[in-house]
Amino acid sequence: MTRLVPHRSFLSALLLGLALIVFPLPSSAQNGLERTSPAVLGAFRDVVAKPGESTVRVLCDGREAALGVVVDPAGWVLTKASLLARTKLSVRLKNGKSFEAKLVGVEDKNDLAMLKLEGASGLKAIQWAPSKSAEPGDFVASVGTGSLPVAIGVVSVETRKPAPREMSMMTPDPNAGFLGVFIEDGKIGPVLRVQPGGPASKGGVKDGDIVLRVAGRPIPDPDTLMATIQKYRPGDEITMKVKRGDDTPTLKVTLGKRPVTMLERGDKMNRMGSDLSARRGGFPVILQHDTVIKPGDCGGPLVDLQGKALGINIARACRTESYAIPSEAVQELITPLKSGKLAPKEMLPEERIAELEGALRKARAELRQAEAELGNDNLTEAQKRELRARITGLRQRVNDMDDEIERLRGDPTRKE
Repeated sequence: MTRLVPHRSFLSALLLGLALIVFPLPSSAQNGLERTSPAVLGAFRDVVAKPGESTVRVLCDGREAALGVVVDPAGWVLTKASLLARTKLSVRLKNGKSFEAKLVGVEDKNDLAMLKLEGASGLKAIQWAPSKSAEPGDFVASVGTGSLPVAIGVVSVETRKPAPREMSMMTPDPNAGFLGVFIEDGKIGPVLRVQPGGPASKGGVKDGDIVLRVAGRPIPDPDTLMATIQKYRPGDEITMKVKRGDDTPTLKVTLGKRPVTMLERGDKMNRMGSDLSARRGGFPVILQHDTVIKPGDCGGPLVDLQGKALGINIARACRTESYAIPSEAVQELITPLKSGKLAPKEMLPEERIAELEGALRKARAELRQAEAELGNDNLTEAQKRELRARITGLRQRVNDMDDEIERLRGDPTRKE
């Protein structure tokens, strides 16, 4: 006698369909499906229970930065590299226990970083499933550290290698600094075509210059250059080491204000309904799904209905697309990332200053907001105490970063 086994797509539809029957959605739900509804997310509680034990929250200086995935019980965790600041790293498990973490390896192409937790053992490693087993239309869940998924969605496009330059790393933030160049791929670094009268031109950059470093950071390709410039604001001065024939001059360029382009107008449409990841393209291989995942929830596992990881969520790309690095690619990188062969490059003083200045701007903005909230007469005494404690912590962070920036700027060994 032949036993008929339902196809996983049928099971997926049945699972979510039952949830929608039991918990009818409001008429305002977009496309007839409110995926953030606790009722709908609750239908996936059992799906994320086991992989949730292998999912962690990564913190930088005590602030939540990304999710991570336990890939080895001895305390090895993978996460999204570009969300990390090279400051004090720690990891919080689902049960609330925390460990200090060391950044051991970074793989830039897939934007993955390996952390080693100090003193951790006996953790539960994620179980993998072939990403190619996922077909368009299959339901997937993005796992967090809670009992419910952080988001659900369906596979949009099966695992694929995007065509070269098919998706740029990012559409520039209109509030970011503007260099005023066109960028081309080069053998040893990005080649610049300078816009007349722009910031780069005024700073002495010439057509054909090949970028080697910006603020001390190596620049191997156009995407890295774009990501680096994104960290600065109009009026910021950056150093650029370029190759010009046989010379390698270091130039100082004051960034300008970015003009609004048609591309950026389109990006505003993409941002409707969700924030987008800063690094959201340039990946060698992706599994595309339509989950509306927050940028800060990238780095965690994307699982099938059996709770096995099809990959690691790596970017919220646009209004209708999110990307995961497929499980096959992730597993190939685990050993190299643990071995030290992909150890992060030592941060130069200029790079560290740039990172600190970006974090300092955010901390000051948070401090101003918290101080303004303290003036709210409707706050309870408990809320005021909590807010005062937060303000004290923010002030200390601001002072610490100010001190470190001054120390680095006054370092006699600093290289220009």
